[in-house]
Amino acid sequence: MAETTNYQCPNCGGQLAFVGESGMLHCEFCDSDFTPAQVEAIYAERQAKADARAAKEENSEERAQAKQEHVSAAEASTSEATRVHAKRSTSTDPVQAYLENSRWDDSDVENMRAYNCSSCGAQLMVDQVTAVTSCPYCGNNAVLPGQLSDVLKPDYVIPFKLGKDDAVAALKKYYQGKRFLPNSFTEENHLEEIQGVYVPFWLYSGTADGDITFNGEIVTSWSDSENMYTQTDYYELQRAGTMDFTRIPVDGSTRMPDTHMDAIEPFDYSELVDFSVAYLPGYVTDRYDRDVVECDPRARTRVESTCTSTLESTVQGYTGVSVNSSSIDAKWSDVSYALLPVWMLHTKWDGKDYLFAMNGQTGKLIGDLPIDSGKVTARFLTLFIPILIVIALVITFVFGGYFG
Repeated sequence: MAETTNYQCPNCGGQLAFVGESGMLHCEFCDSDFTPAQVEAIYAERQAKADARAAKEENSEERAQAKQEHVSAAEASTSEATRVHAKRSTSTDPVQAYLENSRWDDSDVENMRAYNCSSCGAQLMVDQVTAVTSCPYCGNNAVLPGQLSDVLKPDYVIPFKLGKDDAVAALKKYYQGKRFLPNSFTEENHLEEIQGVYVPFWLYSGTADGDITFNGEIVTSWSDSENMYTQTDYYELQRAGTMDFTRIPVDGSTRMPDTHMDAIEPFDYSELVDFSVAYLPGYVTDRYDRDVVECDPRARTRVESTCTSTLESTVQGYTGVSVNSSSIDAKWSDVSYALLPVWMLHTKWDGKDYLFAMNGQTGKLIGDLPIDSGKVTARFLTLFIPILIVIALVITFVFGGYFG
């Protein structure tokens, strides 16, 4: 029988965790380090030995029958793979082709567990040895083990580059200089609850043909000894062009605010690597709840916005420019699914929720902060009272002398 891979240390059996700073899987017990490729190779060898032991336990007839079934299955799989490859090559809809041909392998599913948040509905995926005690999106502590439902397997991953200490330091720095931030917020904020989360993203590539008509105007003003004159000339401006787009990101989680994800972009796609579960130990992986079809409109909106602003930038020399009509046709040539690294902290203060997110690759951070109304009032009075005193003195000096 095949053994289940738990990503334990090959030297001592301790728990392995991926460390973004070094790019290695580290064992806290014996202080050993391994690359993801080394861990995959070690467990692939163990899997092969386990399969070999299982094969020896069968009699010759059973082995022959199993072999024949395996060959038949392999031939069928090869035939299916050829058909799928042909479909990928000839399909005019890369989105549908992707949906039909990107599934988890059984061996990968064996290495994963699922946790379901009873509060916000998040489904979080982790490796067999990583524990989840709270939801990174809503802070709910009642995160219950569940069944890993049918999802697509990621194509790529950007491994965490910055560690938890970096995230804590960045958040503390983010607090600095915020004079209206309540003191009790920083004192009560649970920085130890920061979690590393692989957020699901759909990446769209393709071209867009844009044809936009702009309204332009030039305002000219002049005057003589008696009057001021203004003349406005109106123009209709035509712009058209084709733009190529590569890996437009759209996050596939409704729990992650789009504003937060837009704010911590961009990610450096040069560090994308082929997906491997070896990068997951020690981190939480969010399961997407918006598939590639549902996210398609937002990707097109981003394309349209970029096309419009790019074509508008070519219209120069006018006092004002506005869009009259627009026709932008985006066609996807490829779509892929990637896990991107984000450090997250959800905290509550004074009955309100606050979510912070930091790019686990670049360190760019965004978050909502509360405002202490008492500090705002004190600041206002500090600035306003001296002004009132000055005004009172001026009034007393001017009008007092006048009436005196």
